[in-house]
Amino acid sequence: MKLSAHFDSTEFDCHHCHKGGEDMDPALLELLETLREHFNKPVAIMSGYRCPAHNKAVGGATHSQHLLGTAADVQVKGVMPQDVAEYLDSKEESKGLGRYKTFTHVDVRSGSKARWGKN
Repeated sequence: MKLSAHFDSTEFDCHHCHKGGEDMDPALLELLETLREHFNKPVAIMSGYRCPAHNKAVGGATHSQHLLGTAADVQVKGVMPQDVAEYLDSKEESKGLGRYKTFTHVDVRSGSKARWGKN
């Protein structure tokens, strides 16, 4: 199912149960569309929705935003993850931002911003 101009629900489906992608938060989709437009390059979804079993198996946080459909781990083709993170950090909608060596986590959680990094 088409969720936005450049994203399909299957891209966000859980890698374990192959469900959940259709329930992604519209605010997250809008933010990812701005990311794609900014770099004018495809955005690959490494992880979107996670069912509780998959989240536990990958060592996700107990209250991970992936469980709620409000988070995605992304890569932008040909763009360094730190550049993706810098752009997303400038966006008010980007509440959660995780910097990793090969991808960037972004979420649209409610409440205050959270930042962490491993790169």
